[in-house]
This record gives sequence, structure tokens and C-alpha cells, in this order.
Amino acid sequence: MSQSLQEDGFTGKLSAEEKIFSEKIEHWFEQHREEFIQDLLKWVAYPSIADEKLAQEGKPFGIEVHNVFQHVRAQAEKLGFATEEHQGYAISVLSDNRTDTQDLGLISHLDVVPPGDNWTFAPFEPFHKEGFVIGRGASDNKGPALLDLYLLRAFRDLGVSLHHKLRIIYGGAEEIGMGDIKYIAENGPVPRFSVITDGGFPVNYAQKGGLNLILHIPTGPLLTRLSAGVAENAVPASATLRFADTALSKIETAVAGLPVALRDKVSVSRDGRDVLLVSHGKSGHAAFPENTQNAIPLLLNAAVAAGLLADADLAAAKLIAQLLEDPWGEGAGIAFEDQQTGRLTLNGGLIIPGEHGVEVYFDIRYPISTDKAALFAALERAIEPIKGDLTVLRDDSPMHVDKNSLLVQRLQQTFDSIADTKTEPYTMGGGTHARVLPDSITFGPGFGRNPALSFNGESVSVRPDFIPAGHGSPHGPDEFVSIENLKRAFKVYAIAIPRLDSWLEQGLITHAR
Repeated sequence: MSQSLQEDGFTGKLSAEEKIFSEKIEHWFEQHREEFIQDLLKWVAYPSIADEKLAQEGKPFGIEVHNVFQHVRAQAEKLGFATEEHQGYAISVLSDNRTDTQDLGLISHLDVVPPGDNWTFAPFEPFHKEGFVIGRGASDNKGPALLDLYLLRAFRDLGVSLHHKLRIIYGGAEEIGMGDIKYIAENGPVPRFSVITDGGFPVNYAQKGGLNLILHIPTGPLLTRLSAGVAENAVPASATLRFADTALSKIETAVAGLPVALRDKVSVSRDGRDVLLVSHGKSGHAAFPENTQNAIPLLLNAAVAAGLLADADLAAAKLIAQLLEDPWGEGAGIAFEDQQTGRLTLNGGLIIPGEHGVEVYFDIRYPISTDKAALFAALERAIEPIKGDLTVLRDDSPMHVDKNSLLVQRLQQTFDSIADTKTEPYTMGGGTHARVLPDSITFGPGFGRNPALSFNGESVSVRPDFIPAGHGSPHGPDEFVSIENLKRAFKVYAIAIPRLDSWLEQGLITHAR
């Protein structure tokens, strides 16, 4: 179906046969649009928050991930596709029953981050309105995951013949360290080559390193009642400090004296005999902190300025607020940056109270050139005066594919030709399964990294007008996905996957890196 794939002269332009097929694939999607929407609503309704603390036999990430796995397997089998279960870490859906061919993978995940605060709608009661599906996981990553399954259906219905067998792998723990696909990488099945459908268009060729830490900060008795956040990789929308057996008027009077900029970001309420001081930030994905506001330093700065803290509590509050005063690591003394992958990001995503202090969970995305010894030394110097300590939960190295490789350039040209645009491969702080799965590349299906992009002359920067400004992002409240943008991605994959299949068969592409 695809054009001549000789290395010289490739432009990405669609052949006459590909143009006809592109029209067919668009028509096929439109015929199945309503079915797609209804399926997506069912998938999003599963509160599939991965939690290793809830592990059971054969369910390493808890019952909710297991439940969505079971639903998707049953749906795929009802459609006539074989499935495989990988010890509860992941599931596979196979395009056909050939045993003498290698696999070409489509890799996604079905786990989601916890809902967090400030939702206008119930996060796991998804609905469709005006071309958008609203609900936790709609865009990250159940919409794209369902797109993979529909691609298998469309190829079968339209008689697309590939040299490789398509293998969808749905992981169950991408949001909590990628133990799902790490298991696949170690135990199989590892496809010959894989497309990670959990990023943005066009081609992602580099990802920052991912470092997850716990800072134990000793405090006085008051800050042991401090809590915030729902996940390391989500910017906290709120933080709460609980004052036991305290007069409401005392806290209200203290807050009333704050500068307006701080006063407007906090509220005071009673909960039984306790008084709650709550800060109100703006949530979002830790890797993309632009237009977010971490509620933790807001709360601590307010408590300090209001004179509500003393001694060890005061010292700890000042330190935590300093470490989190900006999302670029400047307050923490770790503001690394390079031309290729940009600025380091730092998110304090969780605060969990303990008996003698608090545990602050850090999500750090560091550039390729980062001096990690200097990074650790800076953090250890910061917490040493109050005798804090640091624990490394995970440290995933940066991922890099040669920007000028045949793989990157051909996928790039393919996208540009289909979308009738001109773009460049990109780097990001977000981490995908491409970090851990051999011979894989992140390619779509989102458009959020390039809101100015046009696709065949139409803007991809669309959002519901019935959700508040600042809402709608992955990991944020009122997460949404555009069905029209998913259709655009569907058209890209329908051309790109057969091309990649041919490039692999001809030996033009052998490895990602």
C-alpha cells in the first residue's frame, strides 16, 4: 500500500493508494464513532488507580487495575481477537493467530492517577458532550489505548495485510514507576519494535530522567498534621493543616492579616473540634508545570506569615516552602538545564504526616546533561540543618533517540504529510514506556504539546467551553479528550504503522537506539 521506501528520495508524501486508504479509514472511524465513544465511557468509568500496597495474588497493582484488564480482554475477545495475560502486570491483544511472524507493538496503559481535588464533575462518571469525553483517564491514557484496539479492528475490516503481527500491550502501572512494562522487558513478550501511544505528535526523541525521592523532614507537633496531594506526578491542588482543639476565631484573625495575594489562596473552616487551614493551588502534570501552582508552599508561606508556627514547625515549613518555591528547582538549588531537553522540573506531589515529621514526595525530571552527584549534594545540604534525610524511590535514566535517525525523520515526514504541516521532533519531561521497553519510540497520539498546530488546515487546540479555565489537563481536574483529535491520530497511525511494518521488513530500520 505504501510508496517506494528506498532510503533516497523519501519525502513522506502519500501515494495514490495511501490517499484512497486514508479516505477509507476516516469513513470507517465515522461509522464507528458512536460505538467508540460508548466504549471509552465504559473504560473511563473504571477507577483503575494502580497501588502496589493493594497487591493480591496475580493482581500486583490492586483489584481496580485487574478489573479494567478483565473488561478490556473480554471486549477484545468478543471482537474476535486473542488476548494474553502477563501475570497481572499487563495484557496483550493480538491482531491475528500467526505464529511464524514477529510482533510490532502498540504500547499503552490503563492505569490512571487519583482524581485529586476541584473537579466540576464526578471523575469516574464519564460523559460525552459536544465532542469531548470528560473523566479521569480520558486522555491519559484510555482514549489512546482504545484507539489501538480500534486500529486492529479497522485493519482487519479493511483487509490491511502486514508483515508483522500487531500486538497491543496494555500496562497497569505506568503512573507509578512503570513496573508493568519493566516486567515485560524482563520476561517478555518484547515486540521486535514498538510504538508507544502515550505521548504527543510528532516524534518524541528524548525524555528527561525521572527521579522520585522521599524527603523525611522532622517537624514539631503541628506539622505532623499537614497533608497534601494525591500522586507524586501531579501538582497538588490543595494542602491542609489541621489545628487540634483550636478556636476558629484565632486562625481566622491570623489569616485576615495576610497580604491579599496569600489571603485569597487559603480558607479556614471547622471540622469537629479541629480547625482546617486549606490552600488552593492549580493542579496539572508534574512534567509540565507551566500554568500550575503547587498548594504546598502556598499553605506553608501563609502559616509562616500568619505567625501560626514556631520552633521546629517553623524551621521545617520554611525549608519545605523554599524547596518548592518554584517548579524549576531554583529554590532547591538544582536548577539544571540544557539545550536539548530544557529545564529540570521539581514537583512536591505528596506530603504524608508521620509521628515525628512529614514525608515529602518529590518528582524530579532532570535534563540529559544533569550532574546527579551535584543534584543530590544540593538536596542533602538543604535538609542537613534540620537533620532531614533522603530516600531514592526510583531513578530512571534519560531516554534518547538520534534526532537525525532514519526512524525519527521518516515518522516525522509521515506525520507532516498526513497533517499537511511542518513540525520538528521534540523532547519532553514526561516519561513513557519508551524508557524501559527496547526498540520503542513515542509517537502520538496527543496534540497538547503544540497547541498552535493545524491538521489539514484545522486547529487542534480545542477544549470544552463548559469546564472552568485551567481545568482539563491530564492529571488535572475535569480531564478531557477530544474525539475529533483522536480521529486525526487514527488517520496518522493508519498510514504510519503499515509504513513502519515495511521499513522493518526491508531492514531500513532495525533499532530505535
